[in-house]
Amino acid sequence: MTYGKLIRISLLTTLIILALFIFFISGNHGWIESNYSTVFYPKLASALRILFGWFPFSFGDLIYTSVGIAVAWQIGKFIVRFFHKTDSWKKKLNPLLTAGIILLCVYVYFYLFWGLNYYRQGIEFQLGLEKDKFEKQQLIDLTDYLLQKANSTKTICLQKNDTVMSRERMFQSSLQGYQTLQQQFDFISYKNPSMKPSMFGTIGNYVGFLGYYNPFTGEGQVNTKIPLFMQPYVTCHEMAHQVGYASESEANFVGFLAASHSNDTLLQYSTYLDMFIYSWNNLAAVDTTVAGTFRDKINDGVKRDLKTYFHFLRSHRTFVSRWMNVLYDYYLRQNRQIKGIESYGEVTAWAIAYRKKFGRL
Repeated sequence: MTYGKLIRISLLTTLIILALFIFFISGNHGWIESNYSTVFYPKLASALRILFGWFPFSFGDLIYTSVGIAVAWQIGKFIVRFFHKTDSWKKKLNPLLTAGIILLCVYVYFYLFWGLNYYRQGIEFQLGLEKDKFEKQQLIDLTDYLLQKANSTKTICLQKNDTVMSRERMFQSSLQGYQTLQQQFDFISYKNPSMKPSMFGTIGNYVGFLGYYNPFTGEGQVNTKIPLFMQPYVTCHEMAHQVGYASESEANFVGFLAASHSNDTLLQYSTYLDMFIYSWNNLAAVDTTVAGTFRDKINDGVKRDLKTYFHFLRSHRTFVSRWMNVLYDYYLRQNRQIKGIESYGEVTAWAIAYRKKFGRL
């Protein structure tokens, strides 16, 4: 046996053992919460942000690109060799094995370095919330509250002529919101920030992503090609992923709590507007008549932004984005988010449960 083959077999064996460990430990939510999500992961994520945060560009995007090229290259080699009659089947299949090892490396790294957070007990356990049941009136009250906040913060921003937020200010204001929130809930701790614009912003508009977390490097990426008023809340959402909340609804909720604790009115507006859209859509699914009554309550400034938002979504809707939505929906369902993409909207249930317990939001 050659030295290279020995290394290959050893690597594959190690990866399979780690994959089996991930599979079996994922069912122990209590252990993951008390040992992984609140002990191991925060230290690991902070170290990654220190290690890669100083790069002026998204180093994680380069890794994503490199992995994609490497897998595509191996698949291409397999296709070429498949039609070579003189090649043995061992030689034909070797590139597929290499591609499989690369993907298995990604799988193991992803879950060990972040993905196990999908299986934690999470914010529901930490705050003692019960989000499973709520009445329609509670949803109406929440929608009304969020619209009032969106209207008032937009009015303040217009009066101050403060409608454009620089990236530096956006990242700093989001960080300040988390620091203030930590004073109330010390388990929501965010240090050594690492937020960057995505290299794939324009592509992302047509694929359908607003931001994402990179577990390879601990970086949070924001698609800075989306409308400006959407970006601050996306930033807080991705920071929540960095903190360790993998569930999209939890990241939405923790991001909302952080943004609403910020002193920056423009950041608050972005958050209240996004939350209003979620709550309004959920109310429309329950009672379209009542949801329709909120249209007349929206002030002109918010209406303009909503028009921009919906136009942006329509103008970038393609068959690629629809297929990506299908794939991402499947991915979420495989990671304890049984409603798939619709789980983003579950943030309203968290907000109602929070208001019910704490009497405020």
